[in-house]
Amino acid sequence: MRTIKGLVAGALLAVMMSGCASWNVDISRLQLGMEPEQVQEAIGKPFAIRAAKMYNDDEWSEVWEYLPPVFTWEPKVYWIYFENGKVVQWGEPGDFSGSAASAVKEYNPNKGAR
Repeated sequence: MRTIKGLVAGALLAVMMSGCASWNVDISRLQLGMEPEQVQEAIGKPFAIRAAKMYNDDEWSEVWEYLPPVFTWEPKVYWIYFENGKVVQWGEPGDFSGSAASAVKEYNPNKGAR
């Protein structure tokens, strides 16, 4: 009888833990050109605004950071980069600068895309 209770308790615990264990932010729902409100509807509020800059000609850029849930099998941090209220790039922090440790460098509109 004790073994059955242990198995039931273990199964119940596993089901509860799997409910808490979710995958990373579903970035497949993002599209270039989305506005901040659309991003929040698609994947939720960001953990933090990682960087922001206002330019002389009233243009601006902003980087949102999304952290993985607490119980995630393969945790990934994602950044979403906005220019003038539109998504222009997203990915893991290292995708932005070529180095996982570096922050986003200042945006240069004259730099060509690769």
